[in-house]
Amino acid sequence: MKRILSLGALVLGLVLVVGAPPAAAAQGELAGTWTSIDTDGSHQTLTITGSGVRVYAMSLFDDSASLCDGAPASASGSGRVDGEDLFMRVAAVCLPGGNRLRGVIDIAFTYDAAADTLTDSFGVVWSRA
Repeated sequence: MKRILSLGALVLGLVLVVGAPPAAAAQGELAGTWTSIDTDGSHQTLTITGSGVRVYAMSLFDDSASLCDGAPASASGSGRVDGEDLFMRVAAVCLPGGNRLRGVIDIAFTYDAAADTLTDSFGVVWSRA
């Protein structure tokens, strides 16, 4: 009887390991890390996670943000998908102090599947890192 339980546990374990989809399969087509050079010359990184079914989790980092007088800035929030467009609404934080800027920032991204790029509402083109 012990042998049957052990064999059953082994088979179940193999089914779970072999049959489990990879973590990346649960991510939507826009998920990943994107980089760009902002209009002011600073370097930006955008991290997008999630399935993209309705929304993505988004995190943006700018190494020298104009909004923060040249200090780094970060912003995190959600992105809503509408066709080929992704709309991000976030509050920005100047670093290292963490001073939150008043109001929210709306950024729209248009996805170009052929080039695999995002173009934001400021005309900045983002490429996968």
